[in-house]
Amino acid sequence: MEGSIRDDFASAIEGPSEAVDLFGAAMTIARIGRDSIDVHDYARRLDLVAEQALDYAGGATDPHRLASAIDYQLFSILGFHGNVSAYDEPENSYLDQVIDRRTGIPITLSLVYMEIAQRIGLRCDGIGYPGHFIVRVGEPEEPIFVDPFHQGARLDPAELRAGLRAHDLGAANPDSVLAAVTRRQILQRMLNNLHAVFRARRDVERWRTVVDLQLRLEPWNAALVGERGMLHYRMGDHLLALEDLSRYVDAGARETVPGAAVRLLDELRLRYPEREGER
Repeated sequence: MEGSIRDDFASAIEGPSEAVDLFGAAMTIARIGRDSIDVHDYARRLDLVAEQALDYAGGATDPHRLASAIDYQLFSILGFHGNVSAYDEPENSYLDQVIDRRTGIPITLSLVYMEIAQRIGLRCDGIGYPGHFIVRVGEPEEPIFVDPFHQGARLDPAELRAGLRAHDLGAANPDSVLAAVTRRQILQRMLNNLHAVFRARRDVERWRTVVDLQLRLEPWNAALVGERGMLHYRMGDHLLALEDLSRYVDAGARETVPGAAVRLLDELRLRYPEREGER
């Protein structure tokens, strides 16, 4: 299963950012939770919600009216809502289960909202607000900020900017935080959430799968390569561990690499000297 997920995820994120298949990639991530997902069925279900939203909008093209129509279908009729009571469940990050259970975390509920908006011709961008993902509806010059986690609550731009004072943005311009994120950044954030969940649970198999997918997005990330090497070792895949840890340690000065990684690499090199001869 892992190899298939990795390959399908790589295919979904090929090409320039605007060509990334966000829905397909998110559904591939969902297969970490269950092997078989009928992606076309879930797409049809979102198509139906979009059709109902368009009917409710009554032919309106104004962004406010279209957004209100999405709100009505998703939150009033279908009851989508933020999962406050079990926020850290991995199911909240699996798009199929978010659609089934009609609950999730900010980023997956925002993705559902974005998918519906796309189907009815309403511009809708993801906004990576610190600690809470939201969406921006309409054109950037006249933004409507929506919080799908709180059932479509409208957010005032001035209050959003004021809220940024509580966060260390470094040298970043506050307005840049309210700019649209890319499709790859959305996927990175989804995977970061799962990474934290599986690491906390010590679910090594799924933890490693998530790191594999993160590396598809960030192949240059040496820390992830090293982490995957340690996970390979814990799962008994010693040759894969040797390969990753060699890349990780050799990429930087030894004094900057955690001692555990260096010691483990030295042990593996002693255990598999023939592999060192191939390097």
